[in-house]
Amino acid sequence: MKHVDEVEGDASQRAFQQDQSQKGYGGEVFCNRNLNMAKISAVGFDMDYTLATYIAGTFELLAFEGARKRLVEEMGYPTELLEARTYDPNYFCRGLVVDKKRGNIIKMDRHKWVKICYHGFRELSKSERDSLYDPAVTTWSTFKEPDYAILDTLFSLPDAYLFCELVELKDKLPSEISKSYIEMYRDVRRCVDLSHRDGYIKEKVAQDPAKYIVFEPELVPTLERIRSSGRKVFLVTNSLYDYTDVVMTYLTTRMRLGDPALADVRVSPTAQTWRDLFDLIIVGSCKPGFLTDSNLSLYRVDTASGALSNTEGPLFETKEEFLADGKVFQGGNWKHLHNLLGVVSGAQLVYVGDHMYSDILRSKRELGWRTVLVIPELVHEIDVMVREAELDEEVTELQHMRDELDDLVDRLESQLYANASESEGYTSAIQEELEKVRRDLISCKVALKEKTRQYHVKFHPIWGQLFKVGYQNSRFAEQVENYACLYTSKVTNLLRISPEHNFRCMSDVMPHDRLEENPIRKMLRSRDEHSADEA
Repeated sequence: MKHVDEVEGDASQRAFQQDQSQKGYGGEVFCNRNLNMAKISAVGFDMDYTLATYIAGTFELLAFEGARKRLVEEMGYPTELLEARTYDPNYFCRGLVVDKKRGNIIKMDRHKWVKICYHGFRELSKSERDSLYDPAVTTWSTFKEPDYAILDTLFSLPDAYLFCELVELKDKLPSEISKSYIEMYRDVRRCVDLSHRDGYIKEKVAQDPAKYIVFEPELVPTLERIRSSGRKVFLVTNSLYDYTDVVMTYLTTRMRLGDPALADVRVSPTAQTWRDLFDLIIVGSCKPGFLTDSNLSLYRVDTASGALSNTEGPLFETKEEFLADGKVFQGGNWKHLHNLLGVVSGAQLVYVGDHMYSDILRSKRELGWRTVLVIPELVHEIDVMVREAELDEEVTELQHMRDELDDLVDRLESQLYANASESEGYTSAIQEELEKVRRDLISCKVALKEKTRQYHVKFHPIWGQLFKVGYQNSRFAEQVENYACLYTSKVTNLLRISPEHNFRCMSDVMPHDRLEENPIRKMLRSRDEHSADEA
C-alpha cells in the first residue's frame, strides 16, 4: 500500500490516457429521461434566463441597487446599508437554501445533510452547523417554506446577497434593526420585486439592451428550425408584454426597440418581427400559478397599444381563426395553452426553462410536460472538471487508500476479538499494529479532506461544485435528475441536434452495479485472500 504523500507524486507522473487537447463543454444536451422528439407536437420557451441570457454584472446589479435603495428610503433600514459591500454576482450560486429564521445560507446534499453554512458572510464551523442542522442533535428539518427559501433561479442571487448584508448589519447594529431575520428577508423580496415591477429595470434595459443582454445570433435559426419541422412553437413568460417586446426585439435584431431603423429590418427572410417566430405567445403568465390554477382568466394583448381584452378562447370559431385575430395573450392557465396548441396531453409538448420550481418541477409533476432545463453554469462546471481531472484522480487515489486502511483496521480488530485468549505478547503486537494503522487512517482522512477541498474550490471558492457536496450529489443535482428530462447550457444548443432526435438516457447506476469498486466487496475479498495465505 502507498503512503499518503506518494499519491500526489504518482498522479503527477501518471501519463493521461485522455488526449491532452481534450476540450471541456461542447454544447452537449444531457438526457435524464428518454425523450423521442418525433412524439412531440409543440415546443415552448420561457424568456428570462432561457431565451434571454443576462449579463450578471450589470443586470443583477440593477435589481440589487434598486432594492437596496428602497430598503433604506422606504423600509427605514440604516443608511450604512448603502455603504456596505460592492455586489459580487459570483458570490452565491443556484441550489442554495436560505434559512430565513436564522439568517443563514446553506448548501446540502441530496439527503438534506447540511455541508456548508454561512451566517451572513461568516462561515459557521462544523460544530455550529451541526448544532443547528444535524438530525442527531436537533429536529429534522424539511427545508421548505415558510422558514426556508430555495435559490433555484439566477434571479434570486441578488436577494441572497442583500439578505446577507442585512444579517451582517443587524448583528453589528442590533439596536438599530429590531426586525427578525425572517422579516428582513420578506422586506428584501418585496423591494426586489418592486424593482422589477415599477419600470426601473425595464427602462434601463430598454435604453441600452446590449449592456444587459447577451445577443445570441443562433437564436432565430433555432426557433425557425423547430417550427419548420412542423411543431408549434410557443412562448410562456412571466414578464409583461412591454418588457417582452424590448427583450425579444433585441434578441432577434440586435437593435433597440424604438430605433427608427428598426422599421426596415426583418428578423429573417420568413419573419418580419420576433412575434412571427411563435405560434402562440403568453406574457404575464404568473407561473407557477399558470401551471396549477385552471381558473385564471385569459386576456388578449393589443400589441400596438398594450391594451387588454377579455377572452375565453375559441368558442364559435376554429383555433386557427381565433389566433388569426391575435396570438399574444396575458395570463390564463395551462388549459388555455393546451387548447390553443391542440394538445390533449402534457406529454405532447416540451417546455424549456431555467427556473427549477416554476418552469420545470411544477410543469413535470402537475402536468406531465416534458422538460428541458437551461443551466448556463454547465460550461464552467464541465470545463473545470476536465481541466482538473488529475486533481480528481488524486482524490480517488486517497479514497482507495482510506478504504484499504479501513479494511486493515477491521481485520486487526477482528483478530483481537478472535484471539483474546492468546498470550499477552501476541495480542499486544496486534494492538500495536492496530494503533499504527489507525494513525495512518487519520492522516489519510485529513489528506483526503484537504485534497477534496482543493478540488471543490476550483469550481467555486465557497460553495464548490454546483452538482456535488463532498462526495454526494447536491440537492440541486437531485432535482435536475428527477425533473429535467434534458438539460443543457443554452437554448441554441438545440440547433445542433435534429428536431426529430430520439434522446436516450444513460443507464442508471446503483452501488451494487459498480460491484468491483464497492469497498465492502474489496474488504471481504482481501480478507478471504489473507485467510487463504495463512492457511
